[in-house]
Amino acid sequence: MGASSGATVLLAALALSDAAMAADCLIEKATYREAETGVELVFATASGENTPVSHGFSTEIGTFKLNGHVMFDPEIERPIGMLMNNCPEGDVTGATIAACTVWKGIVYGIDETTGHVDVLPLEGADAPDALLLPGFGPAILSFVVGKGMESAPWDVFEFKGCAS
Repeated sequence: MGASSGATVLLAALALSDAAMAADCLIEKATYREAETGVELVFATASGENTPVSHGFSTEIGTFKLNGHVMFDPEIERPIGMLMNNCPEGDVTGATIAACTVWKGIVYGIDETTGHVDVLPLEGADAPDALLLPGFGPAILSFVVGKGMESAPWDVFEFKGCAS
């Protein structure tokens, strides 16, 4: 076996071990990483029992600490993620929320073994192998948080690890 064949086998084994680790981790304890820029999404339990929020997550981009959440939208029957920068809390208008929203979109989970793409599972389910956040990279670059970045993060985040 040549050097490049050995490297391919090693990469495939590492990918399978990451997928196995994702299956052993609940989504609310998972961390995902975008390969090119290293941007990470760290998931946490939702904010409370009687909340429409199904998932919470956070990330750091440059000096910005951003918070996000996922809520199920019954009109389109999809989980909608929102990443926000310094949004005010409490009763605020849609315009105020729009001004501090960095990205908004449907969140998909990817099973890398089968290639199956589905909506993000509910809290308490196994973490997907990867996440797809359509339009995430361009949204980051167009907001103040991305102004210092040389390149945009891609829209795919691979499972990195699980909090204990």
